[in-house]
Amino acid sequence: MHRRLLSLVVLALATAPALLAQAPEPKGGDRPRRERREAAPVELKNFTFREEKFHSAAINRDHPFGIYLPKGYDDAANRDKQWPVVIWLHGMWEDHLRFHQRGGAPVLDQCVGDGKLPPCIFVTANGGRTSMYLNRKDERWEDLITKDLLEHLSKNFRASDRREQRAIMGVSMGGMAALRIAFTKPELFGAVGAHSSAVFAEDPEQLPERMKGMAQRLGLDEEFGNPIQKEPWQKANPLCIANATDAKLLGTLRIYFDAGTADRLGFAAGNTLLHEALEKRKVPHTWRLIEGGGHSWGAGFQDQTLPYSFAVIGDLFAAKQATGSEPADKAADAPKPGK
Repeated sequence: MHRRLLSLVVLALATAPALLAQAPEPKGGDRPRRERREAAPVELKNFTFREEKFHSAAINRDHPFGIYLPKGYDDAANRDKQWPVVIWLHGMWEDHLRFHQRGGAPVLDQCVGDGKLPPCIFVTANGGRTSMYLNRKDERWEDLITKDLLEHLSKNFRASDRREQRAIMGVSMGGMAALRIAFTKPELFGAVGAHSSAVFAEDPEQLPERMKGMAQRLGLDEEFGNPIQKEPWQKANPLCIANATDAKLLGTLRIYFDAGTADRLGFAAGNTLLHEALEKRKVPHTWRLIEGGGHSWGAGFQDQTLPYSFAVIGDLFAAKQATGSEPADKAADAPKPGK
């Protein structure tokens, strides 16, 4: 009897974390995170990093973000310089510090040192742990990025407001959002880089059952319906947006995305569909299917992928800095969607 009781206690302790992880998230996914162990300091040669807050009207509160300022930012010689800007969107269950603490910062620093990416302002946004960066009824997470954060950077830092000097990037949930935002708001960003992105088939009926259940657990019924409805789903899915948007408009963007064949969430399939759609519509882009590549930070994606996406974005920034305008095959000012 005592042995059986002990076994039940051990089983309960072993399964408790998994059960807690399956508990419904608050709306917007901005759950207070558990205390994490202090990460080892990151030594940077080409940036300084700090954590700050700004007030976001979109979610009606002060909200944190991380910012890397380039070496020489405070030099007198650069006091009038407007710097290129990269916005990084984290994945699900993550926050604005994940990039810094899981190995992104050294790769960023090295790529600037190697000349793949010109010195720039690199910002790690905080989009809530499960928000999908969607505008919800009471928390507008996409507006937090595309309106409030960009406005804060323009007012408080010497951050360029020209789309050919702005890029948006992300991983997993953040990669999906980066593609969606870039495809629907090309007047804001001239380049997009996405890794292990949540891209799916156009018909939500083709979603795996566990994905359908996850949408409900994350409180997305108001956004997608229950069961998931086709119209709101297609407005959020980068594949659907790529097929519905004017190809000439998409062609004004520098587009990079990748996924691994061993992605534990199976996101390589949806990203392959996105590549095929863009290729069919003759939209220039860089696509990499990484043999044996896994999903996100735990698989070491940063070393396999970030240098490539930084190089694509660096080409845009360098071209503008060198010539003062976009290359001839790219529009200097992208038309607004619908025009």
